[in-house]
Amino acid sequence: DVSHALFLGRTTISITRRPKTNNTITSSRGDVMPPTRYRVTTRQTRVRHPSRVAAWLVICLMLGFGVAVVDARVSKLDTHHSSSNLDPPSLVRRHTKPRHAPPTPFRHCGGTLGGTKQPCVYHPPAHTSVDVNTGTAEGTSKGPPMTRCELRLLEQPLDHFSFGNTETFQQRYFLCALDQFAPHKPALYFYTGNEANVELYVNATGVMWETSQFNPELNAALVFAEHRYYGGSRPKSMDDSSLSKKQRLAFLTSEQALADYAVLIRHVREVDLRRVGDTGIGRVGDYNDSDNGDTGKDGADETETGNTFAERKHRTGNKYNPEKLAVIVFGGSYGGILSTWMRLKYPHLVDGAVAGSAPVWSFMGEVPSVNPNTFASGVTFDASAWGGSGALCEGTVRAGFAELIGRIDDESLSEESSQVLTGTNTRYREPSVTDSYDSVTKALRLCPASAIKNSQDILTAAYWLQDSFDYLAMGNFPYPDSYILMGDGELPAFPFRKACGGELSDPATKRKGGSALIAALADFADVYYNYSRDLKCFEINSGGPNSETAEDTNLWDWQFCTEMFMPSARDGVVDMFWRQPWNLTEQIARCYNEWGVVPKQTWANTLFGGRRLHSASNIVWSNGALDPWSGLGVSHTTDFDGVLNPERSLEAIWLQNGAHHLDFFWSREDDDDELVHARATERELITRWIKKKHSRHGSNVAVE
Repeated sequence: DVSHALFLGRTTISITRRPKTNNTITSSRGDVMPPTRYRVTTRQTRVRHPSRVAAWLVICLMLGFGVAVVDARVSKLDTHHSSSNLDPPSLVRRHTKPRHAPPTPFRHCGGTLGGTKQPCVYHPPAHTSVDVNTGTAEGTSKGPPMTRCELRLLEQPLDHFSFGNTETFQQRYFLCALDQFAPHKPALYFYTGNEANVELYVNATGVMWETSQFNPELNAALVFAEHRYYGGSRPKSMDDSSLSKKQRLAFLTSEQALADYAVLIRHVREVDLRRVGDTGIGRVGDYNDSDNGDTGKDGADETETGNTFAERKHRTGNKYNPEKLAVIVFGGSYGGILSTWMRLKYPHLVDGAVAGSAPVWSFMGEVPSVNPNTFASGVTFDASAWGGSGALCEGTVRAGFAELIGRIDDESLSEESSQVLTGTNTRYREPSVTDSYDSVTKALRLCPASAIKNSQDILTAAYWLQDSFDYLAMGNFPYPDSYILMGDGELPAFPFRKACGGELSDPATKRKGGSALIAALADFADVYYNYSRDLKCFEINSGGPNSETAEDTNLWDWQFCTEMFMPSARDGVVDMFWRQPWNLTEQIARCYNEWGVVPKQTWANTLFGGRRLHSASNIVWSNGALDPWSGLGVSHTTDFDGVLNPERSLEAIWLQNGAHHLDFFWSREDDDDELVHARATERELITRWIKKKHSRHGSNVAVE
């Protein structure tokens, strides 16, 4: 379509003579073509028409800079929507195969079939022991998060939905902040754990801790529930090597996880908190969940703080009524999806949901359909001036990846990888030429074991570089933090912007071209992978900044291949990477080869409604412009069907400087006004939901 090409950019067609071959060629559409001695490639570069630039300047002046930033990003996606329908999943499988599920912050500590990966660790800021009411740490009885929790186990059925499987497993959960629980006005904040060890959320989710002690109306006990199959909540059959992978993971689904949470909420409501409210056992460690009810503490120690539940109950004269318990669920990322779905599926148990950076509109079957290029476009936004980076960063990154991919010899790649690169601006190289490989090794500062030896290694290196952009975008927080690194180190404030500095923002880099561009990409990756500043060279086959087990045992990929089927793509046009098309047929084949399953492509949409949320209520979604997942979440810019409705308490919060669920972390003195306001809005909504629940159960008569 010539007119379309002229509108979006300029197309360059090149014909390259290649050695004679008798092999047939398969096109990207699957057509078999006869042998040819010529190779035709196309290259499309964007050209911004002067009239369009002028129009944007007028819009910025009329609507203000803040609105213009959002509109620029959305219009960029809309403009190229038709072309981006062809493009790929964010990939986690290296070498010749399509990579699996889109990136998750917990890839390096999630569960595996062969054993657990290194634990997810997050060290809260030093001020987390501070009482937020007084603003000081002196004389406070509050302690670090884990010291105010008790680890408990609940036996759960492996299959909630049939009577043919009697296997059970022990689900871990932390019961916390019991000193904030008020039996006469009971409330519970419940974290719907996602794809990692639950201890991560206990330490990182400061919004729950701080909200529970903000004022008496918001006082609540906390529960952090671990997702089945992750962390220590592992069914015995999961580690039975005599079973196939499909048999070992058959019950790892979101529906089963939600059922776990529903059963756990009832258990906490009717057992844990009843014993707390009715016996006066208040402080963590005072309660032993045994048949004889032995607390393990003597009476003198129990009243040591002067703030036990026995004393509270004596002051109020009220007993705990479990039917009066207001339950608010919290979750970030996949956990935010689960929180949304908990409110939809179990509204009789859950009174409200706070979902941070939850890509609930990222599944197949949506109307309008999901733009698979959204995540990659979001990463590219962070590299732009709109996203706070240097004005030259995005363009230099584009040039760098074009240079790197351009050094690939298509004919030395496997057929599968070659099809992925079809249409990419690659140039033909004689296989005997090795100088290009050596220069890539040097430019990327690779260790000898990771030296580039062939074109497949170049593709592996390109994915390794791409991962650093993805993870720094998700972790583009405004302060130094260890969350994305799982506590193994610390990234600087706005790490993506820092990585975009130096050579990527130097106008001379593009003029130098060649290996200078590739070296600039390595400088960016250095901020992520060399966070310790100890690395002399890079091992690109290690899979990430921390050690991890083989990727073919990644549990999130199982979830992706069964029901969490989220199309994602890159094309090098609306994003700064290279063409990685979303190929439904290939993904289905990969999932079957890997796990023995065929994805339920539209099941998430069928089960939970997708955009059809008009019957829902009491949910607030928060997203940030710097988070590449935000374009797949619920916001005023993505709500095409009028779901958001203040009358039904369906609200959306937008953080212009927010990365992945920034509002869920602990507050800091230097938080900007929009973040402070976001948390205040969440507290206001939670207060409203709690009061509504308590008003429906005005009687304080205990249920015996």
